[in-house]
Amino acid sequence: MAFQKGLGCVHSLSHPLGGVPVNGRTSLHHGTLNAVVLPAVLRFNESAETVVANRRYARMRRVMNLQEGADLAQALHDMTARLGLPTGLRQMGVDESVFDKVIKGALADHCHKTNPREATADDYRRMLTESM
Repeated sequence: MAFQKGLGCVHSLSHPLGGVPVNGRTSLHHGTLNAVVLPAVLRFNESAETVVANRRYARMRRVMNLQEGADLAQALHDMTARLGLPTGLRQMGVDESVFDKVIKGALADHCHKTNPREATADDYRRMLTESM
């Protein structure tokens, strides 16, 4: 349980996405999936006005040498692109036809409840759409 603390929506989405059949295989890379969905999750969580969330966002901006108030989600998207990783689920072979299955898995995932802001099925759908 300690390992799962605070992983939230990023992992709730990446876990079921990792089982999506793409090109005859079902092993999309978990870390790459995290990088692709993280910007959408950051945008979703940014409105969670908690002391912890605000501290974490400020710390991430400092570590990334970003100005206060910089668009952290865009900065992470840009860094992912600079690293030569996919920046969208479509690039990884995922299409919208799997959204319902992924959302069902995300809502049941053990990391779902550890997110700083509660996500609904509609919230997950928006994050997936934004991550395409």
